[in-house]
Amino acid sequence: MNDIQILKLKARGDCCSQIMVCMVLDLMDKENQELLDFARGLCMGGGMEQGPCGILTAGMCILALYAKKDKDRLALMQESFLSFFQTAAPTGINCRQITGDSFPELNPGTCGPLLAAAYSQILSILVENDFDPADDSDG
Repeated sequence: MNDIQILKLKARGDCCSQIMVCMVLDLMDKENQELLDFARGLCMGGGMEQGPCGILTAGMCILALYAKKDKDRLALMQESFLSFFQTAAPTGINCRQITGDSFPELNPGTCGPLLAAAYSQILSILVENDFDPADDSDG
């Protein structure tokens, strides 16, 4: 995943959560418009200014997709991702704290780099936990 891919997805109207989900679907060579539509509900703090960043919530959902019913493994992966996210987003984990004056739009200076780093971290967490990121049938 690269900045060009993020920009293309943003240009077509996708929000942060949808971009995260779309990149994982692309990795798995799958399409699922319903899932992308569903992910829009996580965007911009779930429609709440003080809601959690859609990159964070989409990342948690992506981890759950791979962990399936392995709740213990999911909890460890989510804890790892949250720890990363809190460090990567030092202003806070809610959408408004991250987007600043750009709210309710993505802030290219903060959201783009955070999205790229979060996607990379998700892939690392999956690999560290013996998941093939290109295959969601593990678990």
